[in-house]
Amino acid sequence: MQKIGLIAATSALALVLGACGSGEEASNQAAANEMNAVMADGSNPFADAELQMNERMMAAVGTDVGDNWARKMIEHHQGAIQMSEIVLQQNPTADVAEVARMTIEKQRKEIEDIRKLLKDGAPNQQSAELYRPAMTDMHQKMMVATGADVSETFMRKMLEHHRGGVAMSDVALQNGVTGALRQQVEKTRSDQQKDAKMIEAMLRGESMTHAQESEAKPAEEARAEPAAEKARPAAQPTRAAPKAPPPKTTPPARPTPPTEPKADPTCTPEHREMGHC
Repeated sequence: MQKIGLIAATSALALVLGACGSGEEASNQAAANEMNAVMADGSNPFADAELQMNERMMAAVGTDVGDNWARKMIEHHQGAIQMSEIVLQQNPTADVAEVARMTIEKQRKEIEDIRKLLKDGAPNQQSAELYRPAMTDMHQKMMVATGADVSETFMRKMLEHHRGGVAMSDVALQNGVTGALRQQVEKTRSDQQKDAKMIEAMLRGESMTHAQESEAKPAEEARAEPAAEKARPAAQPTRAAPKAPPPKTTPPARPTPPTEPKADPTCTPEHREMGHC
C-alpha cells in the first residue's frame, strides 16, 4: 500500500511540475528528481505519511486567512501524530520515543482547541494560496531530511515540520488574524518554536531532559527579571556631604600694658623721690 501511494504521489508531482512555466522547469525537475530518490528509499518509513500530510494541507481551504490557518494547521498536527506513531514502531532511542509520545499528546490537545475556532462559510481559495509557499518549502525540506538512523531521521524531519508551523503562523499574523484565533496562532507559533529548539539541542547531543531545561531556563529568567526589578529598592538620591565649618581662629593676644608699681603707702615723699621706695 505504501509503495502504491508513493508511485501515485510521484506521478502527481510530475503532472504539477509539467504544468509549470519554462523558467522554473530546471529547478522543478531537480526537485522532482531529489523527491523521487527519497520516495524510492525503502529505509524512510515516514515518506507516505509526509506525502499524505502535504496533500491534506493543500486541500484544506477555509473561509478566510484565519480559517485557512486553522484547517491547514489541523492537518499539519495530524501529520506529526502519524509520524510519531510510525517512529514508535521502529525501536527508537528512549529520548526519541519520549518526544514522539509527547508530540502525540500535545498535538491531539491542540487539534481539539483549534477545531473550536473553525468557521462556516464559502471556501476562499485566494487566502488559502497565501500559505502555499510555506507549506511547499516545509514539505520539500522534510522529504529530503535524513539521519544516521530512524531516530535521527525522525528528529530532522520533525525539526523542519516545526519550522514550517512557525512559518505558517507568521503568514496568519502578517495578514490580519484577530481575536481568539490570533491568540491561538501566537500560542501555536510559540510551542512550535520551543519544540524546534529542543530538537536542535538533541541533535547536538543533549538529552531530552537537558534540552527541555535549557529551553525553559531563558523563559523563567525573563519572568523573574521584572519581579527582581520590582523588589529592588529604589535608589535614594545622593545627598551632598555637609561642608565642614571653617576652623575657628583665635585672635592674637593683645599685649598687656606694663603696670606701674603701686605706691607703698608707708613710703614718705622724700624717700620716694630719692628712689628708696
